Amino acid sequence: MTKTIVLTELSDLAHYRDEFGNDTPAAEPPPSPPTVPSDADPDALIQAIGRAARELQRLVDADSSARREAEDLLTSYRRLQADAESLRKLIAEAGAVSSGAIRLGEHAFLPDSRAQSEQLAVSAAAVETIGARRLQAMAVQMAQLEARQDLARLLAEERSLEEARQREERALAAVERAKALASEHKVNEALRLLGSLLKENPNMPAVASSYDTIARQAHAVKTLEVERVLAEARRIHRREPARAAEILGALDLTRMPSVLVRDVYGCWLHACRRLELADAVHYSPGNGRGAVLVPEGDARLKVVTAIGLSGWVRGRSFSARALKGARPLA
Repeated sequence: MTKTIVLTELSDLAHYRDEFGNDTPAAEPPPSPPTVPSDADPDALIQAIGRAARELQRLVDADSSARREAEDLLTSYRRLQADAESLRKLIAEAGAVSSGAIRLGEHAFLPDSRAQSEQLAVSAAAVETIGARRLQAMAVQMAQLEARQDLARLLAEERSLEEARQREERALAAVERAKALASEHKVNEALRLLGSLLKENPNMPAVASSYDTIARQAHAVKTLEVERVLAEARRIHRREPARAAEILGALDLTRMPSVLVRDVYGCWLHACRRLELADAVHYSPGNGRGAVLVPEGDARLKVVTAIGLSGWVRGRSFSARALKGARPLA
């Protein structure tokens, strides 16, 4: 037998909530991915890959449909943004007209001007009020759209693309700056600029390509300069050994070809031997690096000339005990 229930207030509904069944259908769980037994025969494998392909197509279609719906929402959102901006301009203009009409009404010379300005002030104020209400309603609509996750994802994609575009523009401008520096023979400064760009944009081909190009150019220029100085040193090392040792010692041999480094070091050492220094020693901690020193008081050695050793300037002294690898300069 059906029992009739009469409700006089909505609050009475709570007392009878157990009397009503839940007619809301349960959400269907997404289909589970197909499983393939490890010992499945070829026919079972074919059927499994067919099911997987159909499921993949279903996912692609569902994702495309969701994106199209989000893009439609984004179009509506952009339209609302444009309309809101137009309304803001209208409200500002109406406010300016209203203020101007009020000022005219206060100081008008003609009675008709005073009366008409009052009417204009009222009309402009009404437009301003109506526009503000509509703008408020639009703000509510926009907030509702912004709360949707699908639209939020699209907006995040847009922001990410815009940020990437701006980064690329900045990087390309910096590449042009680096090229200009290289053309002004400021190669080290150009390479430092491109090196920092590479850290920020490791996947940008234009930056990597420019860095390699300028680095190769710098290497070629540096190699030619080292070869020129070596030729000059070979020309003068017999009659001006001190000068030859000096210009060779000033060279930067970093990343130079090993054959060239060996030739430069050999010429430098040959010039040092021609200096005929008493009790001089030769200290070499590595390829292309060395120093010629002479004894000084208190068991110390003083630098006469050095190559490839930063900070080993002429006159600097070291403890002889610290330079265990030093050998007499033959």
